[in-house]
Amino acid sequence: MATGYPARRRSGRNELSMLPPPPPVVLILGTDAAGKDYVAEFLIRRWRAAGQRVDKRAGGFAAPAADARSSSERKGSWGRLQERAFLGLFPLLRPLLPAVAGWLLVRDRRRFRPSAVPLVVVSHTALRLLALLLGQHREGCSALARRPALAAALRAVAPPGTVVAVLDVAPETRRRRIAARIQSGTVDPFDHFMLADPERAERIEGCLVELATHYLNATVIGNDDLDDAALERELARALGAPVPFLPP
Repeated sequence: MATGYPARRRSGRNELSMLPPPPPVVLILGTDAAGKDYVAEFLIRRWRAAGQRVDKRAGGFAAPAADARSSSERKGSWGRLQERAFLGLFPLLRPLLPAVAGWLLVRDRRRFRPSAVPLVVVSHTALRLLALLLGQHREGCSALARRPALAAALRAVAPPGTVVAVLDVAPETRRRRIAARIQSGTVDPFDHFMLADPERAERIEGCLVELATHYLNATVIGNDDLDDAALERELARALGAPVPFLPP
């Protein structure tokens, strides 16, 4: 059954990871259908096969533990209802959302406590919200120049030793993966939102990539159905570029 996850071509190598040991925190960013959960689970499987302990969180550095299911599978009918309501109210909420995003960034950084086990964090609610907001305008991330407090919160959000990878996919890849989710019944309102306007979806993705690279020293990974060996090489490259630490 189709799941909406990227199809992978096996590389023929064994499961023993050739990745470096996990850093304290890895953050995987991407828009809908970018393959964030797949990439996170790939890292976790590789590290656990090498004898490393790793935990997974979703939505923020201080978020609770998450299981191996994708974000679409985890949210259920209540989560879909909330997304539908948010998108319906989005035009009215837009003036408030920069302040909300800034508050979420500061709150997540203050609530985070170093973990005894390395963490793989899938997505970040505040960054996703900012990309969604900035992607509505052609000026994109340049609008942050008028909000220095928000830019400062972005620079300070990552805990020490965090490595960030941001996934970038082609429009056709996004369309095909969301079509597979529709077929399998795992599609959510944000998937439909991204599918409805490919140009807008590209602007949102471009803003997320710019936010991640400019403020979090992220490595961009083109995640258009890489095979296992290519994905591992890209992740190894990303793991060599931690975020410069700024005290909260």
